Amino acid sequence: MTTIHPKASDNSAAHTALWALVAVSGVANLVASVAQAPLLVNLATGLLTLAALTALGTRHLRARRTRV
Repeated sequence: MTTIHPKASDNSAAHTALWALVAVSGVANLVASVAQAPLLVNLATGLLTLAALTALGTRHLRARRTRV
């Protein structure tokens, strides 16, 4: 059985941008929670983080499907 590993060059600008969005929105959510910001701010940053993570997961699964 052969295992195919992703190439180092598979990291695209979109991939990097999504990870940056996860980091920034996650920190923003943490700060909003600690600062007791309004619920709308917490929900918006949380949903943004969730959307970015969902996009990363979708990209991973699609890439994995095409490699097999």
